[in-house]
Amino acid sequence: MSLEEAISTHVQDGDLVGIGGLSFWRKPISACREIVRENKKKLSLCTFVGGIEVDMIIAGGCVSEVRSCFVGMEIFGMAPNFRKSVESGSIRLSEESEATIALGLRASYLKVPFMPIKGLIGTDMPKVRNDIKQIEDPLGSGTQVMAVPRIDLDVAIIHVPYADEFGNGNIAGAVWMDADMGKTAKKTIITCEKLVETEDIRYLPGKAQLPIQTTTAVVKMPFGAHPTSCYPIYTYDPLHIQCYLKTEFETYKKKFITGKTDIQYLEETGGVQTIFNILL
Repeated sequence: MSLEEAISTHVQDGDLVGIGGLSFWRKPISACREIVRENKKKLSLCTFVGGIEVDMIIAGGCVSEVRSCFVGMEIFGMAPNFRKSVESGSIRLSEESEATIALGLRASYLKVPFMPIKGLIGTDMPKVRNDIKQIEDPLGSGTQVMAVPRIDLDVAIIHVPYADEFGNGNIAGAVWMDADMGKTAKKTIITCEKLVETEDIRYLPGKAQLPIQTTTAVVKMPFGAHPTSCYPIYTYDPLHIQCYLKTEFETYKKKFITGKTDIQYLEETGGVQTIFNILL
């Protein structure tokens, strides 16, 4: 399936979209550019740690809410469009911690309304989240816990190094919350660096953390995480991240997104030289 078809078919206006990866590592950036190209609207984004992908989709006018425990550019500073939109009130921010996202997804997987946690007791989280409640253990131990609501994703978009044509996806290195997103979302789109045989997946470390049963669409997309990284193939591109931060978004969009194929995008970012710079 083409990326254009996958996004146009499976991402609808108003969806709660889970974005895989973490910070500058293994983000589905090609899919995020396609979301901007297709001018999707009123999306709610849920990601463990957000970065350039969240900032880009917000700048494209596609977002109404963000659910994340952090959105920023790490060593490069703040995420400017995210910060501006939150400060102006043009998007809603649902304050999350790593635990509330992890447990929210687990509750969805288990088909229960909430999961309990003690670690939030005594924090300010209930002051900014009216859907998190302190309750007493209903089984009679007297223990106080916080009830964290389930997170039901409409669609998850996850970039992986390897996948087969049937939808089995393999993640080399850290998986983070990608497996839980893929297994709980109503629809899961996998973009991959390489399409391999199912037999190859069986012998890769971790095998199929994203199994065929949970995958809706597979798109072969080499360098689909650029300018973030995709271990074990390439690292992140600090030059392009700085280019993004220095460039007014409409100018950036015209040069790198609107009407650009992914090959043209790579050419605009520096072509072969850029690829050589980031290969591991």
